[in-house]
Amino acid sequence: MLRKQEYEYLQAYNIYVKRKEKELHDLIFALHEKNKGSSFKETRISNLELTVKQLREKANEDEKEMEIMKKESKVWKEKLKVETEEKDFYHKQALDAKRKNKLLKVAIGRLQMEKEKTVLPAIKNQ
Repeated sequence: MLRKQEYEYLQAYNIYVKRKEKELHDLIFALHEKNKGSSFKETRISNLELTVKQLREKANEDEKEMEIMKKESKVWKEKLKVETEEKDFYHKQALDAKRKNKLLKVAIGRLQMEKEKTVLPAIKNQ
């Protein structure tokens, strides 16, 4: 009788354990199915985080490049300023030289006129 009760108890326990195993397998399967979509979401999130990281790095590189270009721009602006000042200086020098040239031509013309005035009467007197 004791063996019969022990046997029935073990069969009932075996049935109970198998039901619990089945429930556990069902829960694991359901959890796996639920996490399957979550896994896709996690993959998508990690891909987006990677993209954000790359964009930040690109932004930093672009910012550094922009700073370098600003420095180069300042250098070129200074060179342009120097060249413009030099051009203006030489332009003024050329204008001054033209004025002096005209004044010299006028002075030479006057001297020639005076010379002709003094030479002509001297030639006539001879």
